[in-house]
Amino acid sequence: MEFDIKVGAKNERRIKVDHNQTTSFLWEGENVFSTPSMISEMEETCRLLIKEQFLGVDSEWDSVGTIVDVNHTAATPVGAEIVLKAQVIKTESRKVSFKVSAEDSLELIGDGKHERFIINVPRFKEKFDQKVKKLNDFKKKSNPL
Repeated sequence: MEFDIKVGAKNERRIKVDHNQTTSFLWEGENVFSTPSMISEMEETCRLLIKEQFLGVDSEWDSVGTIVDVNHTAATPVGAEIVLKAQVIKTESRKVSFKVSAEDSLELIGDGKHERFIINVPRFKEKFDQKVKKLNDFKKKSNPL
């Protein structure tokens, strides 16, 4: 299948930082927006750009993240609104590269690059299920009790 992902295509999302997206080790109570949560939201912004603009929401096609190279440059508290931006900067068949950023109402809080690979979900699941079976078989052989 051909994918006509356009270089320059953009997506923007707004989210509010939730308490379950924070670190828990800095001090007691709600902490700052965590790096893993920021990266997850950046990835979802890129995924939705591909899915909604090029693949179709009801399609068997989707994408998975393969590379993340992101800097988290500023702390953001619970309740703050974050604007996440993604722009396609390169495509190679089913591989799509993005420029990503996140900012709160005061400053840029993170930016970098992200890469996703377009997959056929039923085929991906079939391969995944085969791997699960192999891992379970391996586990049984190496630990027979």
